[in-house]
Formats: sequence, structure tokens, C-alpha cells
Amino acid sequence: MTIQAVILSGGAGERAFPLCTRKPKPMFEFLGKPLLQYVIENLREAGIEELIIVTGPEAQEIKTYFGTGEGFGARIHYATQDKPLGMANALQAAQHLLKDRFLMLNGNDIFEPHLLADVMKKADQTGTDMVLVGREMESPWKFGVFEFEDGKVKAVVEKPPVGQEPSNIVVVGVYFFSRLIFEYIAGTPLSNYQLEIAYQRLIDEGNVEFVPYDGVFESFKYPWDLLTINEYLMDRFITEPRVSDQAHVSDRAVIDGDVVIEEGVRVFENAVIRGPAYVGPNSVIGNNVLIWNHSSIGAKSVVGFSSEIKRSLIGSNCWIHMSYVGDSIVSDNCSFGAGTITANFRFDEGEVQVKVKEERISSGTDKLGVIMGEECKTGCNATLMPGLKVGPHSVVGPGVVLRDDLAPDSMIVGPDPYVITKNKIILSPEAKEEKMRALRKHTGSGA
Repeated sequence: MTIQAVILSGGAGERAFPLCTRKPKPMFEFLGKPLLQYVIENLREAGIEELIIVTGPEAQEIKTYFGTGEGFGARIHYATQDKPLGMANALQAAQHLLKDRFLMLNGNDIFEPHLLADVMKKADQTGTDMVLVGREMESPWKFGVFEFEDGKVKAVVEKPPVGQEPSNIVVVGVYFFSRLIFEYIAGTPLSNYQLEIAYQRLIDEGNVEFVPYDGVFESFKYPWDLLTINEYLMDRFITEPRVSDQAHVSDRAVIDGDVVIEEGVRVFENAVIRGPAYVGPNSVIGNNVLIWNHSSIGAKSVVGFSSEIKRSLIGSNCWIHMSYVGDSIVSDNCSFGAGTITANFRFDEGEVQVKVKEERISSGTDKLGVIMGEECKTGCNATLMPGLKVGPHSVVGPGVVLRDDLAPDSMIVGPDPYVITKNKIILSPEAKEEKMRALRKHTGSGA
């Protein structure tokens, strides 16, 4: 069966703030590749070549990276969702490019490739106009929950009250539709659940098939989801040590386990990197550094003397010196002054709470450090408390103990009581590049 696939990649991503403010969520990188590339590779593994990527208005980064799909073994077309008006509206943006039957999935979801094959097989065998996928969950009330009758799907109940769930099986975001879904969407008023209301009509007609799934399914909705996604991708793709011939690793450094070190990397004496771990191209790992527990360092970053990076994602062009970064996500072009600490564990050992919009919600984990946007800087001996968010282009001054989220373009300085002002400091990429050239010249690794 030859079908198309629609990849929804145009959401506003408000829950992911302060990450991806200058790039679409599916372009967040893992192991040197954007998240969307893993979705495309899953589709290609399932034999699907014709893809329609639905983007928001700011889509140039996606189009530039993937182009027509030739370099990825696919044929890629693009559609634009002008405003983030939900999944049904995004699907309608691709309607003019769709022929008959198609898969629909999100560009920021990770799952096992066999799921797509299972869905297509069910659709081919039954000739149905819709296939839904379900997975057992311990807290189903957070999702759309299946209601069954005599083993058949009767309904999907969106976020039912705790204790009133019709089952513990939730909807997984991989769908199979025929073009009939557009007729039902057109007859459904615009709302947050427009798609779900539309496909309930197909369920009412008995025009639905169900595929159970018990594999990995992770979605980038909140910032801390990235840590879980990263663990899965590392465990799947880093299955043996791989050190580039173009990297220079000191004989007195320790590379232990499944570690990927890309070309141009320099690892100094007494550094320890324990896998799974990833170090991107042209980065520098200094003396006495410890990197471990599913940590990833982006391209052209410097992790300086006596720093520890534990279960964290560090972006590209970052500089970290004599700091502890644990269970954290640090975006591109950030700089940590010596002695910076990202606290990642509450005194009461409870789950770390994070402010999302105006609501505090649980991250679902008792280990979570800082979530930092692009182009941020900390001064010497700054401390960032668990689960805090630092907006893009912000500065945490020397000695500050940051206890609340810091808005974008802000600077907080001490001593206590702290003063928050507008950040007028511009971090020059040219100056950072000059520092990197000087560092490489000083360490004998070339310009």
C-alpha cells in the first residue's frame, strides 16, 4: 500500500518555553540531528517516501535543512498553518496535497519504527477510513482515553476526571485517515478538540480500527521531556564507542562505555566521559571534567576545568568553567561563570515543580535542574534552584541565588535584595569564535 504521511510541525510551543524560541520544536537537536529527522527516518524505514510537512509561518529553518527531501530518501512537500489553531486546522492546511489515505503524526514525537508498519498493515487488511493507536498508561486522565464496548472502540474521552477514566489506554499520536476526515472536520466547529470531535463521527459509524502499542512513545511538550527523549535516542543509537579519527583524546583521559566523540573534538588529561554520552564536533573537554549519565555536548562548545555535566543537554557554542550542571537543558550560545551550580534536587526530595504559563505543574521527576534559553550568561558562583527557567538573552549575576524564573532579556544582580533590570549586554558570536580560535591555538590543536 502506497500512502503519504503528514507531519505536523507548526505548533507555537508555548509549553516548551524558554526553549526553541528562535527555532521550531522539531528542530531541537539530539546527537547532532534535529528531532524531526528521526521522525522522517522512522517513516522511511516503514517504506513511506512522500511526506507533507505542515509548518508555521517561521519555517525557513525546516525548509533549508530538509529541502525537497532528496538527501533523506524522501519527497518532501510543505504546507503552512498560518496560526496555531490546532491539529485539525493544521491537517486542513495539507488537504490540497493529499491524494487518498495517509498517516498523520507530530514532528516532535519519538516512537519505535514498527508502529507505523503495524498501523499500515491494519489499514490495508480492513480498508477502514481510520486507525487509532492506544497504549496503557498509569495516569490516563492526562490524555484522551479510549472507551471500549465488546472489544471495539466506542469513544475517546478527553482528559477525564481522575477516577472516572473509561480505561487505562490512551490515544497515541499516530493516526491513519482517508480523505473522509476532511468532510467531518469541515462540519465541526473550531475548538481545541476539533479533530477529536470530527473523528468521533467515524467511531460512531463503526468506521475505525484499533492498534495496541506497548513500545516507547515520547513527545516534546514540556522542556523536561527532552531528557527522556535523549535517553531513548542514546540507548538506541549509541550502542558502541565511536571516536572520530579527527578527534584528539589525551592518553590520560578516560573514555568509558558507549561514547560518541565527533571530529575536531579535543579531550584533555584526566577528563572522564562515561557513556552513554555524546560530544559534538569541534568541542573542547578540559582537564578533570566529568561528563556522564546520558549527557550531550553540542558542537563548538567548551567544558572547562573541573566541570561536571550529569544527564544534561548542552547546546552548541556554550562555555562552561568549573561548574556543576545536572539534569538540565542549556540552549545554544550560553556561558557559565566559574562556580555556577544548577541545583537539581529538592530538600524534601519531592517532585520538582515548574511554572508553565501561570500554573505550577509537576515535572514528574525529583531530579531537574535549570531550563535555559539561548544566549544566556551566569556570573561566578551563581546558583540556579531546581526547575527554574531562564529566558533567552538573560544574565544571572555573580553570587546570585536564583529562586524564581527569569524573564527574557533580563539581568539580575546582587547582593540580596537582588535587582532585576533589562539586559543590554550583547554576546558577540565573533568574540566567541575568536576565543575558540585562541583556545585551540594555545592547546596545539590548530586554528
